[in-house]
Amino acid sequence: MSTLLFFHVLVATVVVGALIATAVAARFDLWDLARRAALGALAATIVAIGLGEGLAADAGVHAGWLDASRALAAFGLLLGGGLLVVLTGPSRVRRLAAPTAALLVLVGLATAFVMAAKPS
Repeated sequence: MSTLLFFHVLVATVVVGALIATAVAARFDLWDLARRAALGALAATIVAIGLGEGLAADAGVHAGWLDASRALAAFGLLLGGGLLVVLTGPSRVRRLAAPTAALLVLVGLATAFVMAAKPS
């Protein structure tokens, strides 16, 4: 179980790092880098959610904090990551990519806080 937890935390860290890279690249109009970082963040989010579900199934945990983190990850990071990929593509609304990525970084940090604090 500790190996699964290690990879879950590692991939979640990659998600936040890729979102930060997307925000910085979009801010400086480096759209190729921003798009690749957004795609990486989206792929890492899918992997992190899968690892988290495997971890929850192995531990047999059913709690409110886990449901909250699932909602933040699925609706915030997964759907927001898909939106970010669209925004970093060839579109007229590219100016929204950097603020969206910054907002998703905050969602990622909130998800990490809920997972670490495990409030009841």
